[in-house]
Amino acid sequence: MSNRASRLLWALLPYGLVIIVGGAVLIGIDASLPADRRAIELASPGALWLLGGAALLAWVGFHLHARRTAAFSFSRVGDLARARRGAVSWLAPLPRVLRVVAVGLIAVALARPEIVTQQEVALEGIDIMLVLDLSKSMQERDLQRNRLDAAQRTIRSFIVGKTDRIGLVVFAKQAMLQCPLTTDMSSLDRIVSDLGIGAIDPMGTAIGDGLGVAIASLRRSESKSKVIILLTDGDSNVVNVMNPEESIEAAKAKGIRVFTVLMGRELRGGEPEELAAYGTNPALLQKIAAETNGRYFHAGDTAALERGFAEVRATLEKSKLKEVRRIPTELYARFVTPALGLLVLEIILGMTRWRRFP
Repeated sequence: MSNRASRLLWALLPYGLVIIVGGAVLIGIDASLPADRRAIELASPGALWLLGGAALLAWVGFHLHARRTAAFSFSRVGDLARARRGAVSWLAPLPRVLRVVAVGLIAVALARPEIVTQQEVALEGIDIMLVLDLSKSMQERDLQRNRLDAAQRTIRSFIVGKTDRIGLVVFAKQAMLQCPLTTDMSSLDRIVSDLGIGAIDPMGTAIGDGLGVAIASLRRSESKSKVIILLTDGDSNVVNVMNPEESIEAAKAKGIRVFTVLMGRELRGGEPEELAAYGTNPALLQKIAAETNGRYFHAGDTAALERGFAEVRATLEKSKLKEVRRIPTELYARFVTPALGLLVLEIILGMTRWRRFP
């Protein structure tokens, strides 16, 4: 073999060892997985960019480090040149190979590989769309902290542990679907808690549009009970696509009951006239509820709001539903464990025949 070919083989040797060691580890990981598994998915695929660190480590360890190896004088260089390499000499890069493979395994582990199985779950519940007002008037403080905060706290309490499918529409000057029907109450809870005035243009209250988006979201529902719970101060003053009267007719046509909740104080006889500045409109909410066979509730305080939500559930007929859920099984440990084992093995080898002297 020519000197040039020998140098090329020696340069490529560490990469061959990486393939052999890495391949053996991956075969072992694959053998430990269930035989009937589905394809592996990555929850954080962006972490695979860290594989570039393994490539950099290989370049430094296999090339740059070799160039900086110390040399010493020997009087019989010819004898050394004629001597054949032993088996251990061909494995000289092994400790650095183990480190490169370990770093690669850790990078894959950080990408969070997982096997996702699908399970059909039988549920009994109601399809509910929450429609929440985010207009500027919801900042009024006639409820604890303000109207919006009271609504958020009550919604979050209401959805805890529910098996119903619940979605969320928010509206002010415009309306938009914030969360489609879901049984993932933890995600819905985060969405509700993050809401604030200014998420959409707050200078207006388009109740008809908010109800219209909710009605459209329920159009494919097969539940016996399709419900909208509207939480607002009730003062509709903007129409983009659908006014309140049109939304009432649409809800009636699809058999959707609308339960309305007035957020804020009603002006009662004998109370100061300045309370009227809060802008509530109970008459509109009473009309919406009455014509859709729903109920009207006045949330003068948080307890009244919670009682209203409880009464909504008590009056509805539940349906038997089926949902396909994705159940992920994390494989993080199956990559980290062999990576740590390889690093320990590198340390052990570095204290034996593979020990390097400066």
